[in-house]
Amino acid sequence: MKEALQERETYKKMPEHRIAKITSKRQFTIPKDFYEKLGLTEGNVEIILDNNELKIKKYHRIEESHDNYADLVLESILDEGIVDKEELLKEFRLRMNLLPLAVQDLLKDVRKAAYNDKRSSVELDEEVFGDELLNIYLKKRRKSSP
Repeated sequence: MKEALQERETYKKMPEHRIAKITSKRQFTIPKDFYEKLGLTEGNVEIILDNNELKIKKYHRIEESHDNYADLVLESILDEGIVDKEELLKEFRLRMNLLPLAVQDLLKDVRKAAYNDKRSSVELDEEVFGDELLNIYLKKRRKSSP
């Protein structure tokens, strides 16, 4: 039973393939099932060139993906029920001023953990930043080197 579950999980993770025709205008159609699985809608997608492969991802603006720290801070204050304008502004400024201290603490923790880690700096960067961001980072680093 356990082997059957593992086999089913492996099957789910296997990549799906389709053949698409590229028109003379460099366009192709995303298959409907892929479109639906990715939750795409009309608008933009992110296209990444990675090791001679194109990857297509749903495009998220910062505001849509809630990666903006200020938005998260404001949302947490509102979730706590603070609605008085002056109190809200005071709490927002306080929390935004704490960001540099939080980043410093985070960096100390990361440096401490990395000091004892036997992986290379590239392997650590890959884990932290992911393949796509790591490739961008490495390209910028190569360009800035004399």
